[in-house]
Amino acid sequence: MGKKIGFTMAEILITLGIIGVVAALTMPALIANHRKVVIATQLKKAYTTLAQAFTMAQKDYGDIAEWNFKPQNPQNSDSTSIRDALYAFAHTYLIPYLSVITDCGTGSGATAECTYTWYATDGTALNWSPASNNNYRFILNNSILITLLYDNYQGDYSGGSILIYVDINGKQKPNTLSKDIFVMNIKSSTAKFEMYGAGNSRDRLMDGAISWGCAYKGPNSNSSIYCGALIQQDGWQILDDYPWL
Repeated sequence: MGKKIGFTMAEILITLGIIGVVAALTMPALIANHRKVVIATQLKKAYTTLAQAFTMAQKDYGDIAEWNFKPQNPQNSDSTSIRDALYAFAHTYLIPYLSVITDCGTGSGATAECTYTWYATDGTALNWSPASNNNYRFILNNSILITLLYDNYQGDYSGGSILIYVDINGKQKPNTLSKDIFVMNIKSSTAKFEMYGAGNSRDRLMDGAISWGCAYKGPNSNSSIYCGALIQQDGWQILDDYPWL
């Protein structure tokens, strides 16, 4: 009779041990890479959804440069409040062209569903609720939370610049800038909707020496807000040098 060939119990246990070690070494990297793909895909989808909405709005209202969304602008004696202007902007140029499931509003009447805490890149709680800040929020049917607020770097809003903060997974954690919250921008002065910081070099977008740079770790709502533009410039990918994932 021929001799039967098989594995001993010791050999099987050694093999399983090796497989376990390899899995332990590779699984975290696989999970992290998968997470990066998911985030980049969600961000691209959110950006595309808003871009399509603005494209449709331009068919009805003309070029962005002709839109009226500049509050408290002394250049044309406009005394419209920030909240009223954001409401008008949202209900004229965005909400009619999107699938909105919750219109959170602004001011003290804001829906509680939209008032969860956000965090800056250093872990500082931002607590941006419409009740205490001049912003406008609404939730899309894919759970994306959109927050509109004015960029008043010019003081009198003459640039007509609106920042669009997008939480790509809504109330799901981490609710942190540059991890699942990214910033877009629309300006009447440039007639463009784009990721905030688009057009800068990759080195500039990553620069941790400036508060907007993706690598900057800070306590403010403008910390690292170039990260979305960096992901877009990298072909909607999150590369290995991305600092927050």
